[in-house]
Amino acid sequence: MKTMLNPTERRVITLTAAGHWVTHAAMLALPAAAALLKSQFHLDTFEYGLLANLSYLGFGLGALPAGFLVDGIGPRRTLYICLGGVALGALVTALAEGLVMLAVGVTLLGLAAGLYHPAGLTLVSSNLLQDGRGMGYHGIAGSGGMALGNFIGAGILAVASWHYLFGLYAVVPLLVLGYQWLAVRPLALAEPHTAEPPTEPPPPRRWAQMAFAVTAAALLGFSYQGMVVFMPLFFGENLHLAGMTEEVLGNLAAGVMLLGGVFGQFSGGVLAERKKPLRSATWLSAAACVAGLGGRFAGGWWTLFISVGMAAAVFSTQPITNSIVGRLMPARHRGKGYGLASAVNFGFGSLAGSVGGWVAQNAGLENVFLLLAATSLLAALAMLLLRKTGGDEVARPRGA
Repeated sequence: MKTMLNPTERRVITLTAAGHWVTHAAMLALPAAAALLKSQFHLDTFEYGLLANLSYLGFGLGALPAGFLVDGIGPRRTLYICLGGVALGALVTALAEGLVMLAVGVTLLGLAAGLYHPAGLTLVSSNLLQDGRGMGYHGIAGSGGMALGNFIGAGILAVASWHYLFGLYAVVPLLVLGYQWLAVRPLALAEPHTAEPPTEPPPPRRWAQMAFAVTAAALLGFSYQGMVVFMPLFFGENLHLAGMTEEVLGNLAAGVMLLGGVFGQFSGGVLAERKKPLRSATWLSAAACVAGLGGRFAGGWWTLFISVGMAAAVFSTQPITNSIVGRLMPARHRGKGYGLASAVNFGFGSLAGSVGGWVAQNAGLENVFLLLAATSLLAALAMLLLRKTGGDEVARPRGA
């Protein structure tokens, strides 16, 4: 089996990785600033969760029009709109002095960032033979952006206000946009409607498989979103180091946790190229459930250690589910397929903000781990049902 990427494939990964990195890093600015925003705007944990729900619901809803844009004007132009919109949303948020403008800003940021995944995933799926491994490399950039987003948040918030953190993301996406525009123009990349000859719509069985794949991704998206939104707060309140404020230590610990997601994306990319990747995804989802239970009862620094494992398990399933969606959809409708999958994934995942906020406010932040464990277990069941409908045949790598 082919193991090395050719020059065009490497360029595709580089270009999409830059966009993936910056969109996720920008979306991490809100959780990174959670403690300061709660204090300045007098929010309880449930109200903060609703604010996060707005932003990440936008992240999901933005994927729906993105799917049509990708199949209409192409993934590259869609990426340009995405990055420009992220910069605008971050600027509005950075200038916010009241809660209403803050909510408008983070929602706009989420809607713009939501355009990314259908475009980036379509480019990877259309241009890489080893699409599972490519999804892993692509996912590493996104997980790295999230981890670095927490580290950047810790650094900036140690010396400046949250306004400067969002101000940074009003500039960085424009730099990435300029790089992509200059670097992509000379490249002859396959567009989704020309990458493969037209095919007939998937038969009913394929639609059932698509439903199970999207359901599993949505449930794991809930787990992922819960970690992103609440772990900076949880670690800030429950870990202690001399000389570090709550928001700085919380972000540093959450960044370490998300480094587990980087390892998970790499592992998932490797597993996606095996003959039965869904078997691995099912066990990994179950492992995330066990880690969630461990995080609830471990306490102290052991919770951080277990959370790294949970992040690795959850994120390792993403390259597998993303490659399956690409293989289930006809090439000319791939953008819409990824738009639907991303909308359900991040849209349902956004509920982790409000539901998790309610749990945290009424039962304590530590019980959010139980919520994440439950959704990971349900995701494992959805993966098992996908296997029962012949999903392993779809998941088998191209050329295997």
